[in-house]
Amino acid sequence: MLLPSGIEDFKDIIEGNYYYIDKTGLIGDLLRDGANVILITRPRRFGKSLNFSMIKYFFSNERDYSYLFKGLKIEKDPLALEYMNKYPVIHITFKDAKTSSWEETYDVLKSIISKEYDKHSYLLESEKLREHHKKYIVKILERWGEPVDYRESLYNLTYFLEAHYGKKAVLLIDEY
Repeated sequence: MLLPSGIEDFKDIIEGNYYYIDKTGLIGDLLRDGANVILITRPRRFGKSLNFSMIKYFFSNERDYSYLFKGLKIEKDPLALEYMNKYPVIHITFKDAKTSSWEETYDVLKSIISKEYDKHSYLLESEKLREHHKKYIVKILERWGEPVDYRESLYNLTYFLEAHYGKKAVLLIDEY
């Protein structure tokens, strides 16, 4: 087995047969906590990004990622398994938003948010969203929005996903 030096994607580590210290029990801990919002604070290089990636693949209803968790601790947690691959997930990182000016930072933030909206562009075909919601989505996708549009964009995306799927979205924000 290889050491996953610098690899922050859970799927890449599991599929690449890298050495992995099983931290999937964290998912059960988060579910049992019951909080609507959880802030995970740890020093740099402490595995937060890898854990967020693991959480994303666990909850994501994008496709069946259950094979990634075969033989890991979470597979023995019946409560957690009820949640596996059942939720829309928004996963963004502000790692690249560190720039030298507000204008550059704003452009990077618009790009990050636009890319996340692009992952959910299927919402443009949703019969459960109103036409003005779809116009808003296009505005963010095309980066035509005003500052207020971007300020509300993550909340709005969670709203659109909940309207489409009938269940709340999981929102993961890394490198804030």
